[in-house]
Amino acid sequence: MIYIVILLSITTVVSTVLLLMQKKEIANIRSSLKKIREDRSSEKLHSVTGTAETDALITEINSLLEDLRAESMLYRRRRHELDNMLTNISHDLRTPLTSALGYLEIVREGGISEEEEERELAVISERLGRLRELIDSFFEFSRIVSEDKEPSKETINLVALIEDSVSGFYDVYEDSGRHIELDLKGTRFDIVSNRMMLLRIVDNLISNSYKHGSGDLHIIKEDNKLIFGNEMPEGELTDVSRVFDEFWTTDVSRTKGSTGLGLAIVKQFSEMLNIGISADAEDGSFRIVLDLAGIRA
Repeated sequence: MIYIVILLSITTVVSTVLLLMQKKEIANIRSSLKKIREDRSSEKLHSVTGTAETDALITEINSLLEDLRAESMLYRRRRHELDNMLTNISHDLRTPLTSALGYLEIVREGGISEEEEERELAVISERLGRLRELIDSFFEFSRIVSEDKEPSKETINLVALIEDSVSGFYDVYEDSGRHIELDLKGTRFDIVSNRMMLLRIVDNLISNSYKHGSGDLHIIKEDNKLIFGNEMPEGELTDVSRVFDEFWTTDVSRTKGSTGLGLAIVKQFSEMLNIGISADAEDGSFRIVLDLAGIRA
């Protein structure tokens, strides 16, 4: 009888100790989770008892925490990209809209021939069409970023696309006494890419040259490379390691309204389209080079 009592006593003590250890472990887990939530830290939970059951539970909780952190980082990255896109809308839409409004004012004021009026209205129609393409590209970019989907692709004549983009900037350059010189080695160079995103890349590179460069812009195709080159304003230095950073500009007073997002979007879109991109500056000249070898048709 006494042995039974002793055995029951030992069992009770062991059970009590295990219960207290479990309560201590639960309290430790709750406290650690609260600290992680409040501090938004990346710490992991650790067992204080070392039992197999609590170790397995903590391992599962840590795995869940890692998954939640990864999803949170992905959400913040996508939110950041979308915020940048929205911030950039007014910057990128200003050129065709301002141009269309300028030509519309000429028509409204009158005093021009019927032939001139038709020409001005044709320019307005072209600028508004360009504006619609830009808006479409924003929606396309939004879908790609939010859904993390692969951009739709088609066979594109790069030469024709560049000429289309250049026509939209002709007046801007001419009014500044500057020109866009093309050396595309022929009338056709087929690639497989997303038309709207690629047009946005070329537009932004031409716009960037106008806002930050001086002299004429030279667009040259050499084998599988497309080179955008221009002179830099006298005395201005360019940190080529930062030109693709968001919001970075060399001199705010000389950026002609730039938000510093144009080249950041060029880099992002290039990477999404498997286009290599680099920048270099020497002897007063600045170049951006697109490597198209990976998207040849």
